[in-house]
Amino acid sequence: MKNYLALVLSMTVIASPAFASRARLEALGEGKNGSYYIQDCRNMFLNPSEIVKCKKKMFLELGDETAGGNTTGTDKAITNDRGQGGFTNTFGDFTYGVYMNNDSDKSLQGTATANALNAAIGGSGTGFLAVQNQLEFFFAGEGAMNWGISIFHAGNENKGTYGAVPTGGADKTAYLWGARLGVNSGNFAVFTSLGLAEKMVADNATATLSSENMKGKFSADVAATYNMDQMTAFAKFSTWGFDLNTNVLGTSQATLSNSNTLIGLGAGWKHEMTKSTTMFTRVEADQMSGSTTVPTTIDATQNLALSAGYKVVNIPLVLGAEAQALSWLTVRGSVAGSLWGSAQAGQSRTSLGGTTTVGAGFGMTFGDFQIDGLMQANATGHNPANGAVSGANGNVAGFGTGPQANSNWGLGNNMMSRIAMTYNF
Repeated sequence: MKNYLALVLSMTVIASPAFASRARLEALGEGKNGSYYIQDCRNMFLNPSEIVKCKKKMFLELGDETAGGNTTGTDKAITNDRGQGGFTNTFGDFTYGVYMNNDSDKSLQGTATANALNAAIGGSGTGFLAVQNQLEFFFAGEGAMNWGISIFHAGNENKGTYGAVPTGGADKTAYLWGARLGVNSGNFAVFTSLGLAEKMVADNATATLSSENMKGKFSADVAATYNMDQMTAFAKFSTWGFDLNTNVLGTSQATLSNSNTLIGLGAGWKHEMTKSTTMFTRVEADQMSGSTTVPTTIDATQNLALSAGYKVVNIPLVLGAEAQALSWLTVRGSVAGSLWGSAQAGQSRTSLGGTTTVGAGFGMTFGDFQIDGLMQANATGHNPANGAVSGANGNVAGFGTGPQANSNWGLGNNMMSRIAMTYNF
């Protein structure tokens, strides 16, 4: 059906573009939840006060029907390719919005990490459920200082047969509550996303063992930006983790504690080369580190391997461009790579090799509709995630979302990594 997309849309009316999609940001080398220096409606997932710049819009993002996409591996569990969408509208002097299915990457990654740790020490459960179907409500006001707030919730449940003991730890529940706060005054903005409550529980099949659970720690993503004409400087800090209560080798109860932090400083430049072409440049320095504390009652060899911790240092450079090729067509692209970086896990250390990512995309505007598409090719085996020195294709500090490369570059169903639509009403 995508083969006929351009033909069908070419018969509609042309209007000005509305920038509001993952496809656009990822084509320019940014993350799925927004950019610190490029204006886009998805910045509301960084700073909810941004919705006052994006009134009366509907957003649709095509994707897979389950959390983590339709392929296996930690890459999809982290990058999250679920279909999602929402809208913004006005109420008097205020702007509000509702958005569905923009699931938390940190929660998905934390669940995957907890399940891996649980399996490594012989936990008796069959794994925790990842939260799904996140629902988020936004509310914002504007004036001398724009402000915004959002509340989000996600959950999941898998119950055994009523009246019977579920087998294989099948009786599971999961939930997540969080909030975002942000203000924007002149050239200065401060914003944060908070993980307020998170818990996953997996009941055991026998009455002799306690239920296993993972409880998320209080998490925070805090950032500030300052705009200086064409340049925007930014600073960011994140902390997150969880406590895992599990049955070790089916005989005793133990608690493992996981903690992670990220700090970063950077700057982005936006320069209009011509009336129809804009260049984008971003450079920053990031350090991400973490560790898992394992009780000494667990086997000493395992304890050493699991408690070693990790550290990733990265100085990425992203170069992008966006041009109005025709009155109804915008083309964009980027190249991103690590100027210098290293990943250390335990006694193993490696450089961030194979990190170069090239992206290309387009936007087609017809009447009140904008269609955005993304074609992107990632280097294989890049971006160590949370200390995994090799493998995984996960996100690393300073890089964008990083969708997987296509298996078919023709006009078939795999031509596009991302398709999105924005409607102005």
